[in-house]
Parts: sequence; C-alpha cells; structure tokens
Amino acid sequence: MIVLPQAAPAEPSSAAAPADYAMTPEEVAPGVYAVMTPARDFPSRENLGWNANMAFVVTDDGVLVFDTGASEAMGMALREAIGEVTDQPVRWIVNSHGHGDHWLGNRAFAGSDPEIVAGSDALARMEAEGEGWVENFREMTEGATGDTTPLLPNGAVDERTTRDLGGTEVVIFPSAGAHSPGDLSVWLPQTRVLLAGDVVYSDRAPSVWDGDVAQWIDLLDELIALEPAVVVPGHGRLEDAQTLDRLQRYLVTLWEGIEEGVEQGLADFETVPLVRERMGDLIEDYPGFEDKIDRSVATTYPDVEAAIF
Repeated sequence: MIVLPQAAPAEPSSAAAPADYAMTPEEVAPGVYAVMTPARDFPSRENLGWNANMAFVVTDDGVLVFDTGASEAMGMALREAIGEVTDQPVRWIVNSHGHGDHWLGNRAFAGSDPEIVAGSDALARMEAEGEGWVENFREMTEGATGDTTPLLPNGAVDERTTRDLGGTEVVIFPSAGAHSPGDLSVWLPQTRVLLAGDVVYSDRAPSVWDGDVAQWIDLLDELIALEPAVVVPGHGRLEDAQTLDRLQRYLVTLWEGIEEGVEQGLADFETVPLVRERMGDLIEDYPGFEDKIDRSVATTYPDVEAAIF
C-alpha cells in the first residue's frame, strides 16, 4: 500500500477581517460623523494598520465619505459602520491625499460606483505608488492589512470648489502641497466642521517631510479664519479650532529653530538640539516628537536655507 504524505494543516490567515476593526461613528454635528482610530503610531500588527481617522456626511441624497483607510478590509469595516447609521448609498468619496493609509479602502465602495476625487498631484502618486503602499502596509502589519487592489479616484480637484451634495454645502479645500502634494480638506460651513486630513495632526507629532512647511503655516492662517467648531484631524483626537493655532506654533517653531541653525552655519543634524530647545512645552502635546524630529529637521532644512539665501 502506498501511503501518501499528509498535507500540513493550513495556517490561519494573518489578514484582519472587517469585524476586527472596532469602528464606532461619532456624530460631531447633525449628519456629520467622525470615525476615530485610537492609534497614535504608524501602521502595525497591534493596530491592524488602522492609524488614520475617517469621516462621513449623511446628506438627503447619499453619503459623502472622507478617507477610507489603509486596506480593502478596513474600507469594508467603514462601509459597515456607515450602514449602522444610514441606508443611504455612498455616492461621493474625497481622498485627502496620496498616502496609502487614507485611500486604499476605496475598493470596498466600488459596488456603489461613487464619484471619487483627489488632488491631481495626489492622484498621479496614487497611480504610481498604490501597489507599493499595499506591500509596505502588509510588511509593517505582519500581514494584517492583507491584499488590496487599489481603486483610484475618477476625478481631480485642484481649486477651491463649493458643491451642493444632497442639500449639504461642501467646500473642497486644496492645500497647495502643505503636508503632501495634492492635499485636500473638506469644510462644511453649515455645521462648521473641518474634515482636515493630514494638514492637521492634533495629539501626534506631524509628518512634515513630504510637504512644504512654509505653505503649511500659511494654509493654517486660512483654516483658522474659518473658525471651525469641530476639527477632525488626519491623525489624533477630535479638537476645536485651538488645535490649528497650536499646530501652527509647532510648525513656526520648527522653522525658526532651523533658521537659527542655518544662520549660525550649523549642519542640519547640529540644528536638532536648537529645535528641541525651542519647542519647549509644545513637545508634550505631540507624542512621537522624538521619533520624527531628526527627519523633520533634515527635510525642512533645505527649504529654510533657500528662503534665507
């Protein structure tokens, strides 16, 4: 008798299922819901890749979604969370920018054939880098984010645009590359809610190396002038308008610290202690500062140097 070798039992999938994401929509204004992650770090096995906030708006004629997460499974979890609030279809999606933790969940909404928009610069990078983001997150999370086929936006917004979506006034607000190329925020003037994306970090140190710090400082002047009642940041906790002032102080202090180093003839790495000293108590408001300060100084230093000389 020939005895065939037995196949080894299949290992359970390491990919997270939609039910593994505990998404609880929080109504921050009538019809406006924030879906906030408790994570304050980069995508990991512990947070299953969910480290960015999302939001949605229920209108009279469908749902507007702002950012969809870092994987198809995460997008499905968001879709199910929306379904607990309303049976309206998702008709519009705004992807705040090209970093994968904010848009790879688009695929979960393909069935409702939504209009999906991003900035042109973000869209170009999404097309070029989407598969790379999928692989990076899979490695960072030890497989938790699983496989995703990127679903790209089908429209671009590059100028401030006001639209009526199901009776809700929606202002799509480009940043001119403040945090990253093609950033978009959404302003809801009727409820005074700002869906900021990554141009606002509240209680997490901002990532500045893919953007333009000087432009970011100027953009915050515009956002402060809106006087929002609620700010949904890309990363961190829900805040009011004070978070914009605090973030602007952080960025101005970063810039001025580097400026001092440039004027003293210091190299970028020699400027880090100056920046750290200038930050003072601001550091307490931004966990993860020490993990980011070296890179933040190194990537902002050339812009400061160019502005001076």
